[in-house]
Amino acid sequence: MQNEDLMEKPLTKEGAKASQELSWTASEFIEHKKNAGWYIILGLISAGLAAIAFIFADIFTTVVVLLSAALFGYIASKKPRELPYLISSEGVKVDKKLYRYSNFKSFSIIQEEGIQSVWFMPMQRFAPGLSIYFSPEEGQKIVNLLGTFIPYEERKLDPIDHLMHRLRF
Repeated sequence: MQNEDLMEKPLTKEGAKASQELSWTASEFIEHKKNAGWYIILGLISAGLAAIAFIFADIFTTVVVLLSAALFGYIASKKPRELPYLISSEGVKVDKKLYRYSNFKSFSIIQEEGIQSVWFMPMQRFAPGLSIYFSPEEGQKIVNLLGTFIPYEERKLDPIDHLMHRLRF
């Protein structure tokens, strides 16, 4: 299902009045399988950067590089949880946390590895966005309901998202 397919019907308040809430369960993020080679390459790059920092007698930078690499590897190894999602007139609830619509400018449908997600653009400049994943069967209902509370805006993956995808992170 393409983004255009989800937007083919007009977003109207009448369409959402029948159902002011929508809930489902989905993965919290896309899991990218990483083999031992991925971790070996991470270790080699980290060791190289740490060695360069050490050569220039910068112990602090050496420690930061090694700790950052360890943290990056730990986060990369985490498995996604299945979370409950709820869209209502109050906002979007992910697990037990409610995100109010007033915190977001708009929403977009993002296609990533054949999986679609809703991405919410934050109002504050440096605030993180929010991504929620859904099954293709729920897509039209989610877009219609969200369209009654917050505007839709076309968006594509930014360069950082592309980099993370290439790193399989």
